[in-house]
Amino acid sequence: MKVKEEKKKEKTFDTVAFFRDVKERMAKAAEGMTLQEKREYWQKMSDGKIELA
Repeated sequence: MKVKEEKKKEKTFDTVAFFRDVKERMAKAAEGMTLQEKREYWQKMSDGKIELA
């Protein structure tokens, strides 16, 4: 049985860090909103009408 050596590449993009950052920004933007306001906000983001800065 041959053991395959894996070569680790230098990451140019960290997916986990990116989505944690997006999650934090969404939470800050939705802070203090009612559930209905959050739904409308998230729908606008989904439609591309709002971008996270």
